[in-house]
Amino acid sequence: MTDEQKAVSPKVWLALFAAWLLPGAGHLLLGRVRRGLLFAVIVWCCFGLGLAHTGRLALKDPRQPFLTTLQVVANMGIGPADLIARVKVYGKPVYRAYNRGPNASRDDRLVIFRERERSALSMYGTAYLWTAGLMNLLLLFDVWDIGRRRKGRVGK
Repeated sequence: MTDEQKAVSPKVWLALFAAWLLPGAGHLLLGRVRRGLLFAVIVWCCFGLGLAHTGRLALKDPRQPFLTTLQVVANMGIGPADLIARVKVYGKPVYRAYNRGPNASRDDRLVIFRERERSALSMYGTAYLWTAGLMNLLLLFDVWDIGRRRKGRVGK
């Protein structure tokens, strides 16, 4: 590999950040307009369906730290939309199942989490939410490959 091939341009880093920030935007920045729009529609539809079907936004539980951390990462793959959804659902940006502080006994995040879990559609909504986040994380690899010219020419 030459030094030119090893160096990553700032445009690629910007495209990666844009792709995480707003699904589909990284492809658009690299000139893959149709692909970017298609991926944006797919990811946003999955995310919207997940929220509409009372999907559970994962919370890290100290009793199952590995599994619940992976679930939170899957949710965070959608970017800042996950944070906005958490504020809408829980009233604040919540990522832990239990509050560690003086108001721990008055914390209602688990009540909200369990109410959403009781919904008949919650299982499907949760699957949609995780799919949207994981799909967007996989699309970051696609943006990386396009930006590094491992996958066709940029601008095609």
